[in-house]
Amino acid sequence: MEKILLTRAGYEKLLKELELLSRVERPRVLHEILQDAPDWGFEAGPDFKSTLARREWVDQRIKQLQDLLANAEVLVGSNLPPDQVRFNARVRILNLHTGKEQHFKLVGPFEADAGNGRLSTASPLGQALMGRTLGERVEVETPAGKRSYQILEIEMDAI
Repeated sequence: MEKILLTRAGYEKLLKELELLSRVERPRVLHEILQDAPDWGFEAGPDFKSTLARREWVDQRIKQLQDLLANAEVLVGSNLPPDQVRFNARVRILNLHTGKEQHFKLVGPFEADAGNGRLSTASPLGQALMGRTLGERVEVETPAGKRSYQILEIEMDAI
């Protein structure tokens, strides 16, 4: 499996979720299963089946998080100059088609959430921005046609 790029905050968020699921949620679900387990000869009710399904989801999510974290690489530096767009940079861009400004933090695909300002470096816009400098224009092919953007600001979080 290839390395999964994460910000330090993204890594810590996944680690906290894993800890919560492993130390709190899974033991709670197992306790509920033991308490609600049907006696021999009786069919399990819908609540019990729901608890079993929740245990299965928790176990799958724990495994998924363990695999993800085992292959995670927290990128804290860059070989790019500080005036270039790179992983973990905050970028303010202007959509030259609509005149609308947008703010994004460039993150890996697992942390991406464009609606909340977290743009994947693997997305077409993220790829177009990588390595560019202040004032540069980039073009991105979208389903609605070509869009042009201008980089208005590049900022890095302190590590």
